[in-house]
Amino acid sequence: MPSSTTNGNPPTPPTTTPTPDAVATMSLADVMRALGLHHAASELDMRSQKAIARNESPLSLTDTLMREELRVQIEARAKAALRRSQIFPLTTLDGYDFDYPKSIDKDLVMRAAQLDFLTDKTNVVFVGPSGVGKTHLANAIGQLACLRGRRTRFVLAADLVNELVAAQAKNTLHRRLAAYSAPELLIIDELGYLAFDARGADLLYQVFNRRYQRASTVVTTNLAFKDWGKLFHNSAAASAIADRLVHKGLLVRIAGKSRRSDQEVE
Repeated sequence: MPSSTTNGNPPTPPTTTPTPDAVATMSLADVMRALGLHHAASELDMRSQKAIARNESPLSLTDTLMREELRVQIEARAKAALRRSQIFPLTTLDGYDFDYPKSIDKDLVMRAAQLDFLTDKTNVVFVGPSGVGKTHLANAIGQLACLRGRRTRFVLAADLVNELVAAQAKNTLHRRLAAYSAPELLIIDELGYLAFDARGADLLYQVFNRRYQRASTVVTTNLAFKDWGKLFHNSAAASAIADRLVHKGLLVRIAGKSRRSDQEVE
């Protein structure tokens, strides 16, 4: 089978697994494609010509092709992980103005960005008023996790509870709880903006309890822990959830003026 391209287009990869006899006559490019090394196959001719012109060794050519293939595959996996994560909006730490809030522990944020808390299976909680960038920071950390190949999921707190309530009504709660237990990192945004009834508080507690010391959660909230009793209408549930979140985890408090208002909030 020819290794050269036709009309500038790469040959179509085999649609079926080649037979042992066919393998012996396949071009190197098609062998690469059969192994899933599509980028290396597309680069083979060009890289080979350069290697010959530079008098490079076959090992050097192989090293270059494999490293390029790995880079492309890592980037593709990261993009796919970002799509699956449903993180919105996508943000970066470089895009956050640490000089804007009245107070924030930048070193603590950067410590969270190292992602060691994922290995430790602990959590990160961003506490502060609306408009100071809690979601920005949480999503930036989530994006870093995706780039490191960590399974990540973003969800609004209200949407999470509503989804669990609906699943309970359909007798599919176990499946939904399992789905939210699975990600290595779960980002729960805007906890505190809407209060939950006893059923909602219990369902949310089940999510945190299932993930406790098994997987990491990042939470953004506008309420201090002392006010969580109002959120859940249940002081015991509020205390249990707060305890599981902050146990050996990172608590980042942010104070200052909202970018979306002219009034300063603490």
